[in-house]
Amino acid sequence: MPLGDEFAFLAIFFGLGIGTIASMVGLGGGILIKPTFIFIFGFPVKDSIVISLFFMTGTVISASIRYMKLKLVNYRLALLYSIWDVPGVIVGGLITLVVTNNILAGLCGSVIMILSILLFKRKEIEVSTQHISKNNESINVLPKNSNDALKSTTTIKGKKIRIESFAFVSFSSFSGGLISGLVGLGGGTVDTTSMILLDLEPKEAAATGELGNIMSPLFGLVVHLLLGSYTSSWLWPIFGTLGGIVGAQIGVYLTSRVKGNIIRKILACLAFYSGILMIFLMFGIGWIQ
Repeated sequence: MPLGDEFAFLAIFFGLGIGTIASMVGLGGGILIKPTFIFIFGFPVKDSIVISLFFMTGTVISASIRYMKLKLVNYRLALLYSIWDVPGVIVGGLITLVVTNNILAGLCGSVIMILSILLFKRKEIEVSTQHISKNNESINVLPKNSNDALKSTTTIKGKKIRIESFAFVSFSSFSGGLISGLVGLGGGTVDTTSMILLDLEPKEAAATGELGNIMSPLFGLVVHLLLGSYTSSWLWPIFGTLGGIVGAQIGVYLTSRVKGNIIRKILACLAFYSGILMIFLMFGIGWIQ
């Protein structure tokens, strides 16, 4: 049974901390807020899903507005990730009707753990990248003849990134939505991680990831509200989200002050943690929505 409403104020402090950490690395916070409400506050899984979606919606909107003011968002990339997230969530939900959730959780967790290891080992600037400094503007240019999915990337004060591989970006976005639809978490982790693996600077990846993550939790929240699947007190999601909104502002501030390498490593650790949670679900440890 969930804790009584007299303890709902605690959600503010948890939301504040989780919102700060999540917004620093471009996440909505679902991988942290969902287990918090299940294992600490004692909420049913279905209610924790709605609380998580409510929290993520408020947090990503708050962080996105701040990141846009700092001009760190790549709007083209954010649009691509936003467009393909929703179809991925829908397909993921349909697959759960056919395949056992435990198996899906294990497969998704394994993929995310591999991505986290690649991300943690990744160097800040690749050897193949030319670094040019001109008029205090940092420009990173990959060779035009690169065989990677990302053919060329140009970064000037975080204002614009050129990405030629529409297919690869679309696949990454769809995969993030798919995993989110399958097990209810990890979608934002995949999105932001893939952006950094595409050679996007970590701070810009965090900013772009936040804006690109808006549609997925918002869409999911609307669906659950229409279905009337939430049965607990609304004080908890409201207080938690208020904390998350404030925390998001703090997180963005911290992101603008720390090195991109630190952001990359924090994200890698959170991604690894997310993968472990999914592996546990495969063995029946934790929850299955």
